[in-house]
Amino acid sequence: MTRKILLASLALLLCLWSIPAGAEVTPEAVMTRVQTQYDKAGGFQARFRQESLLKAAGRTDSAAGWMYFMKPCRMRWQYETPPTQKKEIVSDGRLVWMYMPADGMVMVYKLDKVLRSDLVMRFFSGMGQFQKDFNVSWQRPPREGTAFVINLYPKKEQAELKRLTLTINPNTYLVERLEFTNALGEESRFDFTQVKLEVPMGREFFSFSPPPGVQVVRDTGS
Repeated sequence: MTRKILLASLALLLCLWSIPAGAEVTPEAVMTRVQTQYDKAGGFQARFRQESLLKAAGRTDSAAGWMYFMKPCRMRWQYETPPTQKKEIVSDGRLVWMYMPADGMVMVYKLDKVLRSDLVMRFFSGMGQFQKDFNVSWQRPPREGTAFVINLYPKKEQAELKRLTLTINPNTYLVERLEFTNALGEESRFDFTQVKLEVPMGREFFSFSPPPGVQVVRDTGS
């Protein structure tokens, strides 16, 4: 997966928020609860497993690790397995660092540029509204005892996002799976376990200092 697509994919994953029960069971009502809970929450952590289908390369990549998030735009991704794909992605709310130990390199991006170009990142950072930015529908009609599965399609054409699908546990109202498709036909799926909300984390946890000898490459693209 390219670095740009990986960053766009990770931006989608800031949606792990609980949804109170009792609302009318429509996709719009569920997503309203997601937005409401997101606005109230401070931070969370979760174990993730990622699978990405790269059609152009004709292969599927898998990885797993831990993710952490603190409102509004601080996040930390720690990819642990497989060993060849170990990496860290950290945002302090101003910059994003993507550290790849195997390459001895860290890429640095300005977060404000990511936010301007990424509709989903804006949404989950509290800068967008799903009613304004997405058309929402059930992927399948809800049935008692089964998960809610909701499709979100951006109202304006997005090269990096064609469809976003959320699978929500009907008992805990936590997002258990997120699926993402872009214009290149690449698909990513993230499964989440061991989710903990309102985890206390200091701002220093979302800072990054490159290890000695690591090459620092700053993104200068427009």
